[in-house]
Amino acid sequence: MIWHPKARTFDFRVRDLPLEKFLGIVKAETGWEVKVEPGLTQLVGGKFRDKPAADAIRLMLGRTRFALLPRVEGGTRLTVYSGSVGDATEDVKAVAQKIDVVDDTATNENALITLPVKIHYLKSRYVAINADPKATNLRPLLAGTNEIWQTANLRFAAGRPEIMQVADMAAEGEFANLFKPDVPKAYVRQNQSRILHKMLPDLPNRGKAFHIVLIYTMPDAFGAVYLPAKGLVLMPQIKFAGLIDPKGVWKDGSPVFFAQSNILAHEMGHSLSLPHVATQGNLMIDGRLREGAGVGPGVGLDLDQIKAARQQALTKGPHVPGVNP
Repeated sequence: MIWHPKARTFDFRVRDLPLEKFLGIVKAETGWEVKVEPGLTQLVGGKFRDKPAADAIRLMLGRTRFALLPRVEGGTRLTVYSGSVGDATEDVKAVAQKIDVVDDTATNENALITLPVKIHYLKSRYVAINADPKATNLRPLLAGTNEIWQTANLRFAAGRPEIMQVADMAAEGEFANLFKPDVPKAYVRQNQSRILHKMLPDLPNRGKAFHIVLIYTMPDAFGAVYLPAKGLVLMPQIKFAGLIDPKGVWKDGSPVFFAQSNILAHEMGHSLSLPHVATQGNLMIDGRLREGAGVGPGVGLDLDQIKAARQQALTKGPHVPGVNP
């Protein structure tokens, strides 16, 4: 199953899957709240592409009734029932689906390349740094990233998240001090990168595997950053920057910063060796050209970018200078 959150469509290739497991996969991939009537069982199956969400669910469930509606507090709720919607009282648990990794050495130069990604939650003594595994639903974020990168026939597949320990406790304390209100912004911008490189460990498979490290927040960041010397994307779960109002709501109306998959897609572009460009609407547009607009990266990629990204993807690792150019 593949969920395309921007288009709100599904690709399904399912055969005789128990209803509870099917709904669990839907929850894991979409980030929706899913409720089902207790005791409701059936086998579901179907094969189709680019079906709008409601049509796809209807085809999969057959005569079983459902409602797919926005939640008052944000997001989407799927309820599945046989009688009335009030009978759907049981919360469905998310179920991770197995990802089939396509052979990257296929002779077809346009073949789908699936790139495994290792996810890490940064552990820290400091609340502002310590990542919260319960605060982030990674599957919808990666689904949106993959929707953008399908133009290049590239796909990222996340493994089971792991805990990452800081490498330097002195640097950890120095980074935590950057959040103090009396620290000048100029000092933060000049020193944040230096401190991060000391605080984060050098991974043993640097340049040989893709990594995303989650940190609770950062004192200065547009949204995320690719650290080429470390070979990892660092993403804050909560944003401290001018693009949000005091309540943490994006100017484009999204209440959840981490739902902005364009940002992760942009940083994965850097990991695939792509530099910034000045082209409006391009995924890799320089962030300085957008400052003050409250608009994230575009989604476009030109043919040269696609070619370069696929060449890097065939190495099965990110661009790390001197290690995996």
